[in-house]
Amino acid sequence: MKNFTLLILTLSLFTGCSNNDDDNEIQIGIKELSYTLRLKNNPADLIYNQEYTIENEKVLSVKYTNYNNPEFSYFSTFEYDENNRIVKEIREDEIYREIIWINNVAKVYDNQNQLISEFEFTNSLISNYKLYEMNGIRIRNLNYDSNDNVISIGDENGVIVEFLDYEPILNPLSLISSIDILRIDYKPHFKNVFKTEKVYPFEGEDFSHSLRFYNYQWTLGQDQLIHTMEDEKTAIYTSVFEYN
Repeated sequence: MKNFTLLILTLSLFTGCSNNDDDNEIQIGIKELSYTLRLKNNPADLIYNQEYTIENEKVLSVKYTNYNNPEFSYFSTFEYDENNRIVKEIREDEIYREIIWINNVAKVYDNQNQLISEFEFTNSLISNYKLYEMNGIRIRNLNYDSNDNVISIGDENGVIVEFLDYEPILNPLSLISSIDILRIDYKPHFKNVFKTEKVYPFEGEDFSHSLRFYNYQWTLGQDQLIHTMEDEKTAIYTSVFEYN
């Protein structure tokens, strides 16, 4: 894996500026993000790696390496419109995803020109989205706090998960928020990190679960950035982040 030099932040980050100012300065300074998933009990066993190049807070490209299944590895580039909104993902010199914007709604189409998702924005934040899946449409509504962090997600039946105990620490994957509608499962629309995920009880046709709480923990470097993260939900994995 490419050896990334860790970013050394300027002295202004440790003075009396606000948390939002800190986040903005960090984002502006970072040009590359490496995200590696590895086994917690065997750090040498790598699952996958994603190397992002970033310019003016927009992701320009990503190199995805799947170590166990190399046939799923790929390299993508991204295109934006005059309003800095994502409009295309190009993979293997072909359009892999295309986004059509209608006012504040983004419609995402796959390489077969099939509609696969829709995202509605309010004041630049995702307010709700629909994912068109084989077994139906998955609808999610997002609620935010005053710091623009997601505090809960719900569906037509109410809240299904809450995110508790936010810390004023940058969520590493928020660095790829320019492509958030293409990588929604990575939570790039979460600006900061939270300590606890509260998942409400679920009763379905195939399975059910009771109320659950999952704790998250991380390590900070001298640059005040997260370098490793673990959680009780995925349990067996460690996420590793490097910056340049």
